[in-house]
Amino acid sequence: MRQLSIITLLVLASILDAAEEPVTVRVGYFPNLTHSPAIAARQLEREGSDWHLAHLPPGSKIEWRCYNAGPSAMEALLAGAIDLTYVGPSPVINAYVRTKGKEIRILASVAHAGNALVVRKGLNLKTQKDFIGRRVATPQLGNTQDIDARVWLKQGGLKVTLNGGGDTQIVPAANSELVLLFSRGDVDAAWTVEPWVTRLTTEFGGEILVENKDSIITVLASSQTALSKNKRGIEAFVQSHYLLRDKLLLDKSWHEKLVSTGIGSETRSAVPKIELISSALSRVIFDAREDDAARKTRLTAAFTQSLKDSQASGLLNADAPIEPLLESLVADPVPR
Repeated sequence: MRQLSIITLLVLASILDAAEEPVTVRVGYFPNLTHSPAIAARQLEREGSDWHLAHLPPGSKIEWRCYNAGPSAMEALLAGAIDLTYVGPSPVINAYVRTKGKEIRILASVAHAGNALVVRKGLNLKTQKDFIGRRVATPQLGNTQDIDARVWLKQGGLKVTLNGGGDTQIVPAANSELVLLFSRGDVDAAWTVEPWVTRLTTEFGGEILVENKDSIITVLASSQTALSKNKRGIEAFVQSHYLLRDKLLLDKSWHEKLVSTGIGSETRSAVPKIELISSALSRVIFDAREDDAARKTRLTAAFTQSLKDSQASGLLNADAPIEPLLESLVADPVPR
């Protein structure tokens, strides 16, 4: 019995030592407001007050990787360049099906809403039929807004091809370039996310035609390969994300200041005005706490629809069951 107790203590000590070993977590994100917890954390790091390191074992590291849109982030995840990423649902489902359901896993739901189809005023664009012969910009081929645009146009009976032909031409472009194309009149509309939606409407004469207020816009995704190598670090980051989300929502001015400064740094451009960031953030809904059963039900419905949309767009021709995608959901931490 005494020998068994000694063995138990040694095993417990080994587990506790492992829990304190430093980890390195490589995180992907985009410079838009649907990823504001990442932008805020990155800015806090620049200011010498790293949020996530305060919630990870001593000596740990966070390595940030900035991408323009989801497809490039998912390529990095599958290549092993990052451990997890903030990303939209369409690139997740595309990568998940492409790997036959074996690799991609969702860790947490981050935000919904915050995206819209913005049209140039004076063009009288009201229905899908009005877009015949028009050009619509999206952030990247196969990203969530690109899929949204293609599906919406097809629902109106328009032909939209992957090579830029058809009744309406889809023009994938990085968000900064997308704004430039819109301002010069080189495109007639753009389907994008915040703060670019607010910029197009307040600075460049755009008006919102379609706004998806209920659609999931951002999740945290990882891979089975990354989870097998760094599950402890990845789950610790997700728990830290939840805590930061809560603090940001409790302090609106702090949130706005961090994100405004952070976007300026990420895009290497002028810092957006606080008024613009405040307005844009008001269109993004950061997901509240919910029990695991309700969350899984909601995400199952959302990703089932995302799968159908990707198939309808012509960018995905395969299928896979949704349930395994959600088996790695990380539980909310106890509120502090």
